[in-house]
Amino acid sequence: MKIIKYILLVFTLIICDQSFSQEQNEIYIIVKGEDNNPIPDAIILFDDIKQKKRTNSKGIFTIKTKIKPKKITAFSPIHGISTIDYNKKKYNRIILKNSGKNIIVTEQKPSNVIAEQSLSSFQYKNIYEYIRGQVPGVRVTSGNTIIIRGINSVNGSIEPLFVVNKAAVSLTSFANINPADIKKITVLKGPDAAIYGLRGANGVIEVTTY
Repeated sequence: MKIIKYILLVFTLIICDQSFSQEQNEIYIIVKGEDNNPIPDAIILFDDIKQKKRTNSKGIFTIKTKIKPKKITAFSPIHGISTIDYNKKKYNRIILKNSGKNIIVTEQKPSNVIAEQSLSSFQYKNIYEYIRGQVPGVRVTSGNTIIIRGINSVNGSIEPLFVVNKAAVSLTSFANINPADIKKITVLKGPDAAIYGLRGANGVIEVTTY
């Protein structure tokens, strides 16, 4: 009986250890430039999915995750971009290679949709600068009032409806969007904005984030 209990105990410990190992999959990444200096604030992507954290002041990124990516990418708008194969190693090193150009990947899209992954997105300090530089058909005044061109004032208001990830938000929440987090912007007006009823009378700016 004692032997059976011992075997069950060992079996249980093995199962728990395996489960714990899966939960504690730690990935350690150091990102450096071609001059071998660490790159702080670099963006990290697992299989093209952007991670919330960035490298710290020493160019180090650590995470405990169940995700086991096939590829890890690091990039900085100043130092460049590089991708490595992830071989399930705890410690990984990425050297950023600067081609001297902004790296831009675009997709075919309707004219009212701005869907672009670009290193240039990281040059904008806030959502207002991003809209000025990236979103045609939308004007941002010197006082940061956002106006969709071709829209007539309704009830004295010219402010469009702001929708982030399918939920209507206030201007304050909209203003706090980090340009680096933007995946897609869609500008709606006229019949296209009718799905939002009276709220969309001044047009709608839909934002999808990563």
